[in-house]
Amino acid sequence: MNDTVNKPMTLDTVTCLIVDDDKFSRTFTKTALYQIGIKNTKEAATALEASEIIRSYKIDVVLLDHQMPEQSGLELARQIREGKLGEHKDLPIIMVTIDTKEKTVMDAKSIGLHEYLVKPISPLALRKRICTALGIKERV
Repeated sequence: MNDTVNKPMTLDTVTCLIVDDDKFSRTFTKTALYQIGIKNTKEAATALEASEIIRSYKIDVVLLDHQMPEQSGLELARQIREGKLGEHKDLPIIMVTIDTKEKTVMDAKSIGLHEYLVKPISPLALRKRICTALGIKERV
């Protein structure tokens, strides 16, 4: 194995997909990502849009809202985990939602979501969750 070719991932090389039907939430999240050094972002307002982006681009991590019209974030996450969107079964997914119901949190864990953040999010909490999900060692 040649580790010189596979440099460790850093936040400035991460591509993040923000999936949220609320434009304000997407903008807020994008600003928080920018503040922590993630400048490569894609946005989707629906699960269908997100599916297309996941199939078309190299996405490193997904920030996923739960409550969306047509298809919930958990349904999209389940499709990803079941391999219905191609070879992305292990794509790190972080649920970012206002939903604090125990059932939703437990469902997210059972599907295999990496992290769960409750809105409103802070850039610091977002950074910590993304670094954990991607296995990036945080600099102190």
